[in-house]
Amino acid sequence: MTSLTLREHVAEPANLWIRHSFSRWPAADEDDLWCDLATGRLRSPVYAAESGRGDAVDGSAAAELLRSVSDVVYVPPVAAEHGPLRSSIIEAAAAMGAPLLVQVVCDRLADTAAADLPPNATMVLDVLDRLVGQAVALREEFRENRQPSLPFAPAPLQDATLVWPLISGWTDQPEVLGPVTVRFAAAGARRVVPRSLELDARDRRLLAERLQTTWPEAFDALFHGGESVPDTAAFRSAAEAAGLEHRLPRPLPAAPLPERLRLARGLAGHLIELGDAAVSGGDAYYRAARFLDQDEVDIEAAAREGNLGVLPWLEGPAKHAVEQWLTAWRGD
Repeated sequence: MTSLTLREHVAEPANLWIRHSFSRWPAADEDDLWCDLATGRLRSPVYAAESGRGDAVDGSAAAELLRSVSDVVYVPPVAAEHGPLRSSIIEAAAAMGAPLLVQVVCDRLADTAAADLPPNATMVLDVLDRLVGQAVALREEFRENRQPSLPFAPAPLQDATLVWPLISGWTDQPEVLGPVTVRFAAAGARRVVPRSLELDARDRRLLAERLQTTWPEAFDALFHGGESVPDTAAFRSAAEAAGLEHRLPRPLPAAPLPERLRLARGLAGHLIELGDAAVSGGDAYYRAARFLDQDEVDIEAAAREGNLGVLPWLEGPAKHAVEQWLTAWRGD
């Protein structure tokens, strides 16, 4: 068995700010279907068995890896028997300050409560398995233009961020997104964020097999849809119309990691979002964010001493955005 390591990713809103993921992870519960938030791939016990990535993971080894990181570590779903593994990682993160993104499959929500997590851990709720499992009922409700009886009592949703799997030709369609986002809002959700799925042939086949008789239109979209990119604009419009937040704030480090690092990561996340939204000139925001993430400059001290202008990577609209953000942070 190979040594457990952390894989590195580009941290951005599209992958919920994940910087690190474990090279191996035990399989979740039998038949659970979930989205790998780090890669946008489909995950299931079948995948874990075929890939070898479902091997056992030692909790102490996983916790030890957190000593070397200060950015978001992804904690995927686990079966109940592997609960101690997740607990070890959460406890280590609480002690070391590394931010976590803890993913829970919808039906396993009772196993983890957002209120029980340390402040540097963010829980997200994956609804893909429930969406596929309730395909028959949901399809009929959509066809009859009835309010979909999507899951969830209101209470669990108040502290959780829902992750909506965006699948081209199916879950990115306005006729699905409109009633779904309204139902989420009515159930007490405050934030639903999209994760575009990058499905390969195996992923498409697995989903299509489950949906062939329960949701034929989804089957056709998966089987014949090709490699088109999901429509994120339709999701944003539906979420905003329902009064839902659709952006996840960047999870930030906590003590004993330095406050300077927390500030820099929060500011870098803000700049990345500005870059994503910019019609032109987004590179200036991304460049500044990249340098801030390297934590080589105390940006607040530089601003306080009037030295922002000497930073070669900070100019134009990015410099103005940094000044505005720091002013708001200080409460000036």
